[in-house]
Amino acid sequence: MAGRALTLLFALLPAATSAYSHTHPVLAWSSHHSKALSSAHPQGHKVDSHALAKSLYTHDDICEHDAVVVIDHAGLHASDLRALEPSCHVAKALSSAPSSLQLAYVGSEEPHANPFRDLAGTLATRCGSRAVSHAPDLGELHVNAAAGKHVVSVSLPPLADGEDGASRKSSMADHQSWLSAELSKIEATFSNYLVIYSGSPASLLHSRQSTTSSSTFGSAAAPADSNASGGILKRYQLLTPGLILALLVALFVLLPIVFIGVQALASIQSPLSNEIPKGFSAEEKKNQ
Repeated sequence: MAGRALTLLFALLPAATSAYSHTHPVLAWSSHHSKALSSAHPQGHKVDSHALAKSLYTHDDICEHDAVVVIDHAGLHASDLRALEPSCHVAKALSSAPSSLQLAYVGSEEPHANPFRDLAGTLATRCGSRAVSHAPDLGELHVNAAAGKHVVSVSLPPLADGEDGASRKSSMADHQSWLSAELSKIEATFSNYLVIYSGSPASLLHSRQSTTSSSTFGSAAAPADSNASGGILKRYQLLTPGLILALLVALFVLLPIVFIGVQALASIQSPLSNEIPKGFSAEEKKNQ
């Protein structure tokens, strides 16, 4: 039984490990009911970003929106979104949107590729929209509803793979503050809009950069106060998927195997070699 349990464990470990590797979150919401979002809910457990982007961008309803905003955030993880404050713009927009899509782990066939960003130009051509690119270092965003429909591609600064803890949370706060202001401008200009906020695996170049901060909004941010209120559970994510998997394996596989082994060893009894068998007579044995 223990052998079967170990065989099953080793068979499941690669699948559990790859469940979160090369994945990124995808969020989408619209100001009006969107058939494109409603029909884009994937079937099954594995979600591919290219198939999802193709499903959204080829839907007939996608061109009904006055503005489609595509946000690319390299290095974004699902844990970064979970750490956002409920009062931030993205959280409030998702909770109040008539149509929304929230996927925490979306796989990608090609590393460092974001099909939502890469196909934005194709979507603009298909819908006859004005293509606009925007980023924090490109100055002011210029959009005009009188110029027709828009496809706005927004590139946020990448989050470095080695950046974590208070530094990563500070970078996310800076990014969300800037993004909130830009989304507010778009929402004030267009009444019918669709927003797609997608992460993408950080490139090798970004992963080798300094881990002090990924913020590009002006000068380097001041270091976070280590004595900030909230404690360690407020500033760090302790229960990662890998740690949860290790705890489950230890509690439900390794401990039962050890317990069964100790119980089996304790049940072993040695025979009493000096015990005289019944009916044995020393005199008869001697006379033989």
